[in-house]
Amino acid sequence: MDVIVRGRNVAVPDQLRASARRKVSQVGRIAPDVAWAEVDFSEERNPRIRDRHRCAVVVHRRRARVAAHAAAADPEGALERALDKLRHQVVQRKDHR
Repeated sequence: MDVIVRGRNVAVPDQLRASARRKVSQVGRIAPDVAWAEVDFSEERNPRIRDRHRCAVVVHRRRARVAAHAAAADPEGALERALDKLRHQVVQRKDHR
């Protein structure tokens, strides 16, 4: 599975990039029909927003696309929250079939 990690107006450190690839590839164990995945990191510039770091994960499956978005105080936390939501959606769709 190919994992594309991007940063929108924010630099993504190599450690975060490797962590995102490793964690998103684990979703492939739940859904083996995943073709590729996209992870987008961004940061809100407004100082009033407490959860400034945002993460969006989109998984492209054979017949469907599953997406999850989350925000947290740090990018690693945002990634974890988004992956929790994504896993829940993938399991729901798997059980639904």
